[in-house]
Amino acid sequence: MDRERNKENPFGRESVLQITTGKAGEHTYLKDLFFTAPFKVMTPFEKEGGKKEVMVLTASAGIMEGDAQRISIHMGAGTELSVTSQAFEKIHRMKDGFASRKTKIRIEKGSSLSYCPLPVIPFADSAFKNHTSIYLEDESSRLVYEEIISCGRAAGGERFRYRFYHSGIEAWCREKMIYRENIRYTPSIQPMEETGFFEGYSHMASLLFFHFNISEETENTLRRRIEGAKDAEGGITRTGAGDIAVRIFGNRAQRLQELCRKLRSEIQEISEKISD
Repeated sequence: MDRERNKENPFGRESVLQITTGKAGEHTYLKDLFFTAPFKVMTPFEKEGGKKEVMVLTASAGIMEGDAQRISIHMGAGTELSVTSQAFEKIHRMKDGFASRKTKIRIEKGSSLSYCPLPVIPFADSAFKNHTSIYLEDESSRLVYEEIISCGRAAGGERFRYRFYHSGIEAWCREKMIYRENIRYTPSIQPMEETGFFEGYSHMASLLFFHFNISEETENTLRRRIEGAKDAEGGITRTGAGDIAVRIFGNRAQRLQELCRKLRSEIQEISEKISD
């Protein structure tokens, strides 16, 4: 519903989060960190092997009407970083406007990023536009991208009561597009409970793995893990560039988070063994 208008940003300007990594010896460090309200960033956690983990916080109750956010993550060569968030992201009720976010991820050669924010909860009458641009320098640039969206506050009778949720992703490698998706959910005109949408489930997880050289054997192992999961249903698609996209439906956010965590760990462990 592009005719919807964006109200004035309550923060008075675009909210910005910028992270740039660098490498010192065997350790990743934050070469540059900049943020404006409501974004905040906790002191980075040191992880095994010189990796870093960053947790993003927000000094607000969630995403409000008129919010305009811009996130930029630039991975310097040979760095490794995990980015997550502190709490589930609530998209609050809106009158007739919407909120928006643009995310730009750039990964230089030999770098690896795991971008896994916590699940999104769109409240009744909310409207949100999200677009993510991903730039991978070459085949040694790796990315795990995770997104989990719920139907809304189901317990409060707000199952698919939001106005719209748009999410677009474009990924490029060596200036060639290798992946594109365009999700446009408008519950008032789409059968969100039926086949092709959420199929009776309340949550959907999306996982993208770029440049992990996943073998057919590993792909089948992951597929069996998904098929064997309780209260969940999903599948795996291999892209034209050889990467994989995973979609999983479920009825509990925590259960999908746990399953995604297992899939990420399995692929990353196999990838590290191959690298060694």
